[in-house]
Amino acid sequence: MKFSEFADLLIIDCHVHFHPSRAQATDKELKYVGEFMTEVLRKGSISRIYITGGDAGLYLKVKHPDLFYAGGFVPWSGETNVLPNVDWRSYVRSLIEVGFDGIGEMGSKPVPRSKHAPLDGGYYKGFWEACEALGVTVLCHVADPEEFWDEDLAPDWAKKRGWVYYAGDYPSKEELYAEMENVLGAHPDVKVVLCHFCFMSADLERASDFLDRHKNANFDLTPGIELFYNISRRRDDWRRFFIKYQSRLLFGTDTGTWETVEESVEKIWLIRNFLESDEEFFTPPAADSLLTRYKEPFIGLKLPGDVLKKIYAQNFQRLWGKKPRKIAVDAAIRMLEDKGEKAVSQALRGYT
Repeated sequence: MKFSEFADLLIIDCHVHFHPSRAQATDKELKYVGEFMTEVLRKGSISRIYITGGDAGLYLKVKHPDLFYAGGFVPWSGETNVLPNVDWRSYVRSLIEVGFDGIGEMGSKPVPRSKHAPLDGGYYKGFWEACEALGVTVLCHVADPEEFWDEDLAPDWAKKRGWVYYAGDYPSKEELYAEMENVLGAHPDVKVVLCHFCFMSADLERASDFLDRHKNANFDLTPGIELFYNISRRRDDWRRFFIKYQSRLLFGTDTGTWETVEESVEKIWLIRNFLESDEEFFTPPAADSLLTRYKEPFIGLKLPGDVLKKIYAQNFQRLWGKKPRKIAVDAAIRMLEDKGEKAVSQALRGYT
């Protein structure tokens, strides 16, 4: 299908990144991220974006208040040293009060065991309690594709990036799953969206059981290397799964400022074509290198219109709100100045 043939629906991308080159964003990077993201919105026919990546989301929210949601920062499991001794209730509340819409992306992308703080451990205990009590939604990455633990199956691009875990003392995928199971068991009312289908696309029965047991857990459809390929191998079974769990699935792309606009738009096309058509097709040639080129085709699900409406926007709005939160600009500036975020705080001063 062509973009012009896709359904004319509200679409909110729940999983987009801005990565500054160093701890604090520069003026040049802020200018670029604004231009890049608005161009992706326009060319990709996206209605709104939830962006994660430090505090730059505040700049996008104040510059384009109807287009951007933003997730507040919480350390990943391998970098908890950057926010030690935190009062989680106060910290999470302060993020929401200045205008963040939720938390994350955060989570447990694998790191050596010596650096890993378990998601169900002492460091994060107050965090989950605060999010559950305050009703704050968390975008959370747990584990990685199963291939990354197998030297024979891991793709070369993952090896080059160090995203492989067969050498060295890394937590296993099952250990990381067990941590999240414990979190959800202890905090059944916490609202969480698990990135990349929680890397369960190779096991339909496990994914179904997981969603049945954890009523406030959701999956985003951000493509890992394997997501749509695995689903295509059991296309009809997975189509029934998508219809059954239509209220628990969210559209996401993993778009990032390291990509070109063309690469980001091609990824949007791939996901929408998979959801809306029943075509057999392959990874577009212009897509970014992290999307594997398989020999077997993807096979589209051709989902009903009412299911698409939920996946594209309604499920997101249920979790994060129908519209982005307004920025409390003065409070945001004070917070940014305390953290040394000079470029973002200065940018916000233009809107006081």
